[in-house]
Amino acid sequence: MGRFQPPHAGHLHAMQAALEVGNGRLLVLLGSANLARSARNPFTPRERAGMIRAALRETGVPPRRVTLRPLPDEFDAARWAAHVRRAAHEAAGNAPVVLTGFEKDASSSYLRWFPEWTLDPSPPLRVGEGVLNATEARAGLLGQGEVSPDLPPAVAAVLTRFRDTRTFDRLRTEWAALEAERTAWDGAPRHERLDLHVTPEHVWLARRPGPVGAGLWTLPATPLHPDRLPAGATVFSHPARSLGVPTTAHVVRVASPPPGTRPVPLPLALARPRQFFEDHHVILRRVLRVD
Repeated sequence: MGRFQPPHAGHLHAMQAALEVGNGRLLVLLGSANLARSARNPFTPRERAGMIRAALRETGVPPRRVTLRPLPDEFDAARWAAHVRRAAHEAAGNAPVVLTGFEKDASSSYLRWFPEWTLDPSPPLRVGEGVLNATEARAGLLGQGEVSPDLPPAVAAVLTRFRDTRTFDRLRTEWAALEAERTAWDGAPRHERLDLHVTPEHVWLARRPGPVGAGLWTLPATPLHPDRLPAGATVFSHPARSLGVPTTAHVVRVASPPPGTRPVPLPLALARPRQFFEDHHVILRRVLRVD
């Protein structure tokens, strides 16, 4: 399980190690599959699957031994783990499951969430005195326009072509804006109010002006003072929900359309999660209790 943004040599090393155990199949779950393309998640599930397949093919791995599936983010541990268990059961049936990955830091704690499976963690791949990670590869790509030398050749070729696209230019602009926001942050907790107006047929949404999330659907947001939080709001506080500075969202259902919004057919909005900013599609589903 991973975001693989982008897939690097450490990911490939873990996959190869897993395939060397017995004669089983490898299930790779591509995380954040329901989120829009962003500086944190620059590549779509299909693009990541293509890179992983090409990198494994370079090492002689038979394609029939590897299954790749999208894994949505829920910003809720129990819901996310349920998706993982369902995907594993669909792939393995009643066969035993071995969970592998590298225990890098606190972000790897999910490896301990599945006690019913055998845990066989692989050691992280070290580069010099550090551990190879995708965060640094993204920083090099979007910050300096550099393709990391620690990527499999097939992945490096994709990223090299990616640098010549308009999407890359947009994400570099977004990356710079997010870095400036983090640098200016004083560490104080941030809160925002998200207004939700919905009928059985429509939901009222705005479009992000950019530079972060330009053009994406969004629930209109208003910054809140920590001492003036709305009563009765539905709170979303997962630390990874925001692209920039961690922000707690207080979702308030309102009786009339908020200024600057337009009606979007509700079935269309629910069917297009990757058209939404940050976790706003997850919020919409959760408030409406749509699974």
